[in-house]
Amino acid sequence: MSCTIEKALADAKALVERLRDHDDAAESLIEQTTALNKRVEAMKQYQEEIQELNEVARHRPRSTLVMGIQQENRQIRELQQENKELRTSLEEHQSALELIMSKYREQMFRLLMASKRDDPGIIMKLKEQHSKVIHSIVGLQME
Repeated sequence: MSCTIEKALADAKALVERLRDHDDAAESLIEQTTALNKRVEAMKQYQEEIQELNEVARHRPRSTLVMGIQQENRQIRELQQENKELRTSLEEHQSALELIMSKYREQMFRLLMASKRDDPGIIMKLKEQHSKVIHSIVGLQME
């Protein structure tokens, strides 16, 4: 009799272990199922949002969409052209400023050299030349 009780207890222990293993496996499957369910719900929601966006786009005529894109392209081209013109204008102004500054430096150098010699006639002549150069350069800028 003790043999059969021990055997029954051993069988019961084995069954309990198997039940624990099955319970752990079931818990793991439940967790995986829950995760998959969440992913499926997210996919459904995404699909619904895409369908809503498509319906909104469908309600607008294709020609309206094409015209809108063409208008945007025109505006982009106009802005690019304006950008080119502004760059050209900036380069011209920089060039004019460089010319003005080089003439100014040249005149100032001559003026300094003349002032070292203390010749008032040369100084007055250089001042007149300097003002003529500045006026001619400003006149070029106005054109």
